Amino acid sequence: MKKIALSLITTAILGFASTLTIEGFSSPESTIVNKNDLYVSNVGKELKPTLKDGDGFISKLGVNGKIKDLHFIDGLDAPKGMGIVGNTLFVADIDTLRGFDLSTKKEVFNVVFEGINFFNDITVKDANTLFIGASDTSTIYEVNISNKSYKKLMDFTVVNGLFYEDGILYAAQLGSTTQNMFDGKGKLYKIDLKNNNKLTQLGTFEGVLDGVYKIGNKVYVSDWGNSQKSGIIRVYDLQTKKESVLEAELFMSAADFWIDKKSKKVFMPQMIGNKVSIFDLK
Repeated sequence: MKKIALSLITTAILGFASTLTIEGFSSPESTIVNKNDLYVSNVGKELKPTLKDGDGFISKLGVNGKIKDLHFIDGLDAPKGMGIVGNTLFVADIDTLRGFDLSTKKEVFNVVFEGINFFNDITVKDANTLFIGASDTSTIYEVNISNKSYKKLMDFTVVNGLFYEDGILYAAQLGSTTQNMFDGKGKLYKIDLKNNNKLTQLGTFEGVLDGVYKIGNKVYVSDWGNSQKSGIIRVYDLQTKKESVLEAELFMSAADFWIDKKSKKVFMPQMIGNKVSIFDLK
């Protein structure tokens, strides 16, 4: 029965699109696609994002939703955001930036940051650089992965989702204060790295914001909502400044999703629901 549960796949027709749902995860926080593979970070059996308990892991699936290896990489604490450079999967794990060879699964990169207890998301700038955000200290760091050095890029209140493109860093706030991260007052910003890190708020909406992704003129950001089954994806059009909500099911905590630009598929981890949904971008 256990093996069946871990690979359970259900399909539901929800209004405008067919949603494929894969169950059996352990607090899935982030997804990322590399070629035909989907990787999912699992915080662990209990949703304790700052607990060093060693039960966190990375799952490997096909982009069709078929589980290839539920425990592809084991022994992490509370893995969250991910980024891929070459053949290395970088993972934000509480206070540590880890890197794993996707062929051998061996850890090939490890940098511990002092004074951090809640690393959240990662976004790749180039072959030598990535950005990582610490929600507990409201700080964004720039990391040189070639020489394992890092520096503080800027302060950013309760930083969560990050997405980099062409000198602009798109960043979402989980909430408005570190004392109450889930107050529903998080906002979406763009940071112009070529203009002294100038901050510009995108849209007027507020929420418990998580993952960020950009395609064309549209920025997508997930919002947990105000209950377990009220997660949505908000959309902001950079050209028209129009705000909307993506037509999709309501999620049990809409976490750090990924959009595959080639297939136009959305891979949404439902953190509280312990499942991942795959559906067409509309």
